[in-house]
Amino acid sequence: MFFSQKWNVLLVGTLLSIHLFGQDTISCDQSCHCFRNLTPAGVMISHVHPKKEWMFSYRYMRMNGSDNIIGTKNIDELSIFNDYIVVTPSMNMDMHMLMGMYGLTDRLTLMGMMNFSSQAMSMEMLPAIGHSHDMEMENNTRMEMRSSGFSDSKIHLLVGLIKKFDQQFILGVGLNLPTGSIEMKGLSNDMFYSNSRLPYMMQLGSGTFDFLPSVTYSKQSDHFAFSFQASSALRFYSNNVGYELGNEYQFNIWGAYNWWKGFSSSLRFENQLVNSIKGSDKLIYAFNEIAANPLNYGGNKVLSYIGTAFDFKKGFLLNSRISLEYGFPIYQKVNGIQNKYKQSIMASLSYSF
Repeated sequence: MFFSQKWNVLLVGTLLSIHLFGQDTISCDQSCHCFRNLTPAGVMISHVHPKKEWMFSYRYMRMNGSDNIIGTKNIDELSIFNDYIVVTPSMNMDMHMLMGMYGLTDRLTLMGMMNFSSQAMSMEMLPAIGHSHDMEMENNTRMEMRSSGFSDSKIHLLVGLIKKFDQQFILGVGLNLPTGSIEMKGLSNDMFYSNSRLPYMMQLGSGTFDFLPSVTYSKQSDHFAFSFQASSALRFYSNNVGYELGNEYQFNIWGAYNWWKGFSSSLRFENQLVNSIKGSDKLIYAFNEIAANPLNYGGNKVLSYIGTAFDFKKGFLLNSRISLEYGFPIYQKVNGIQNKYKQSIMASLSYSF
């Protein structure tokens, strides 16, 4: 119901924006670069490229979470020990993304992306009971669980339904390629997951081919740009180990202002809706710790990002762009028990020719 209402609002907003801003504009020339790029670092789709233009970019993202919440409320470690053997006080994720875009025509752009990610989760085992009969507990056993490798790759075809001097309206159709492993195991010296399957959050992909549709509208003036976007990852079947990651829906709205000679700043809001996992991996015991239980997956987050960017207009970095973003949560409601999202940092370097 919530998703349906959001989708309807975005569709109405899209049609209204096209009606209000779609008049009295000048179409882009085949060779011009008239649509100024003020895109924040964390936004992947904002415009289509002219015919035969290439763009390559490198993006880095670091996200961390700490403490645990159930729904919207904090939950202490002792309460988690009532159901699980291990608690997870914190989790960090680093992702490196290489992306290429090519203008097949002035209205069709092909985009491809490959990713390398690494995850680290701290763990504390259930306190051991001392040998004496006074039930005094010894110190918790601490450890860290890690996984890393190439995650899923993605390809998109972007169609510029409107491509004008001051606005673009883009329909995107994409496919997630299951290049990331879903059978990652702990190292032999891992105290808890020695040579056994790591939990869902530590795997590198979905294990399925997923449909990636998107709709993006961008409007700009001489110094200001505004955009909103609806995108999703739709999954229709289970992977080969027995589960199906939940569908994902994202809604982005952002504005950016060009202050002086390519220097700009941005403000972005993002709503992430993620459905629960269907099924389970039979090799993962659900009550080892919260990340091993498929019920502790997905939820609703509203995030805010502030960013800055600089476009190089001359020198050896001509046609290059560097951008940064810092993100933090405004609202989060998780399914089951999960680590609380704390903050993220994103950086992007792109080059067009």
